[in-house]
Amino acid sequence: MFSVLNRYVSSIIFNNIMITLFMLVSLSSIIKFVEQLRKVGQGDYSALGAGIFTLLGIFKDIEIFFPMAALLGALLGLGSLATRSELVVMQSSGFSRLKIASFVMQTAIFLVFLTIIIGEWIAPASEKIAYNYRTKAMYHGSIISTSNGMWIKDGNDFIFIEQVVSSDKLAGVNIHHFDKANRLQSLRYAANAIFSNNQWKLSKINEVDLTDCKQIISRQTLTGEWKTNLTPDKLWVISLKPNSLSISGMYHYVNYLKQNGQECNRYQLNMWSKIFLPFSVAVMMFMALSFIFGPLRSVTVGVRVVTGISIGFLFYILNKILGPLSVVYNTPPVIGALLPSMVFLIISIVLLLRCR
Repeated sequence: MFSVLNRYVSSIIFNNIMITLFMLVSLSSIIKFVEQLRKVGQGDYSALGAGIFTLLGIFKDIEIFFPMAALLGALLGLGSLATRSELVVMQSSGFSRLKIASFVMQTAIFLVFLTIIIGEWIAPASEKIAYNYRTKAMYHGSIISTSNGMWIKDGNDFIFIEQVVSSDKLAGVNIHHFDKANRLQSLRYAANAIFSNNQWKLSKINEVDLTDCKQIISRQTLTGEWKTNLTPDKLWVISLKPNSLSISGMYHYVNYLKQNGQECNRYQLNMWSKIFLPFSVAVMMFMALSFIFGPLRSVTVGVRVVTGISIGFLFYILNKILGPLSVVYNTPPVIGALLPSMVFLIISIVLLLRCR
């Protein structure tokens, strides 16, 4: 009986979470598709391309909406059990609230692992493919993004950029110039590149001239110009935001910033937020449990939906406020990332204790 009841409760909660997640992701995808339609006509980017780009971004939306879907789905699933008095029957049959809670949290454990898989492997890969696909359509395939930097083909030049610092600043620019016979003519490295007055200005340049097969000429200059058709907009469109990276990718990115003496608290915050995202899913399900055993036990479905949306929105706002505040006031980013989930966990525990 125990295993049958366990599967029954888990299946109801899981099904409701999946339905809720589907609805949230579908709504987000429609909005994104309409937004992408505005870019149709740039290069070879078509409505079909906009649809493909939107579909490839679904996994990122799943990752973003999982906590809210877990809360809403668990509220609706447990709420349906409460409406049909099934929770009362379970308790009358000797199943304590703690045991029923364990059924819910077993589902949460599965969803936590699912969130980790999507956030660490599937979503980053699909989003990179999406942006590369869109850039290929808009700019005829001249940019290829890799996990360690960005490769660009500009005429007879192959350029490797180690880091896009901002829309008009690059770090570690490697320019490989070839002739029409695809023979390497020169190598040029610049520590930094800044876009000013409609042109790129390089600094700390090392250049190797290979045009003379009998000798190699090496030069070092402090500054120089880089004549290229590339613009900041074209570079920035392919540069993924930190929260688009996997946890491991973000970890290496943070280490890169530290090694170069650059500020990295904002990126650490993104990294810790992704690490604690599975924990947030479990907390949201635990909060749904505390509400169903407490104030939302005998209310209508509409009230539960509105409450779930409100709580989910509040959780989102707290993440957006407390996280950046930790960066502004130089608080450890791990605290800013974990605090919203801890606040909701404490509230859930208090509500459950008051139900006794």
